[in-house]
Amino acid sequence: MRRKALLLGNSNGLQGVKLDIANFKKFFKSDVGGQWYDSEIEVKMNPSKQDLLATIQQFKIAKYDFVFVVFSGHGAYKKSTILEINGNEEYIFESDLKNIATRQISIFDCCRQRISDSMLFESTEKSISNRLSSTVNVRMKYETRIMQAIEQQVSLYACSVDETALDTENGGLYIQNLLKAAVNVSSEYKLVGIAHEEAAAATTNQAWQKEKHNQNPTATFPKCISLQQLIISINSNYSSYR
Repeated sequence: MRRKALLLGNSNGLQGVKLDIANFKKFFKSDVGGQWYDSEIEVKMNPSKQDLLATIQQFKIAKYDFVFVVFSGHGAYKKSTILEINGNEEYIFESDLKNIATRQISIFDCCRQRISDSMLFESTEKSISNRLSSTVNVRMKYETRIMQAIEQQVSLYACSVDETALDTENGGLYIQNLLKAAVNVSSEYKLVGIAHEEAAAATTNQAWQKEKHNQNPTATFPKCISLQQLIISINSNYSSYR
């Protein structure tokens, strides 16, 4: 039998995705998982849409007897499940990953909150028209983007369970790094998940380098697409014509 597994992840702002992919790969290679060979397992982490669709097409041409697809990352729903595959707001639909083989298992570990057409294609329209003039009040722009996000509870923790969080003369180490990440906005907004990801990496590194202290910030987020996520900051000087 010719088999192939596709492990697809969008780790943009989600700490657990890489672990999901690693655990599935470990499972596949185990006796209970079917003793898959490394050559039979394809891992795509934050791929470009072009690269991913080319890979899928190659799988179809190869005509495998059995295909196992796993997606872990951000998602939404519009008539079918929408999968955000990287940090550049590129999407595919679940149908793109189906019918690769006549025997196939597909797992989609993502949110499936309904989304409007205008929200889904908003990012592609930015290059054509400026949604909000640079003269629009920052508060209004900020509030509009906040309300665009789906209802959610985001929790950020300065350290993991059974760890301690460092305080310094300049304040908490994690808070310092989170604020640095928040004010470093290269696009229109900074997603809270991305800010946390940057802050967590800096905190873990600094805590160990300076104090030989283990501090690993963690968080919980809904696995929805970027347009539905909460932001932490806004770039008031951003122009969609860039």
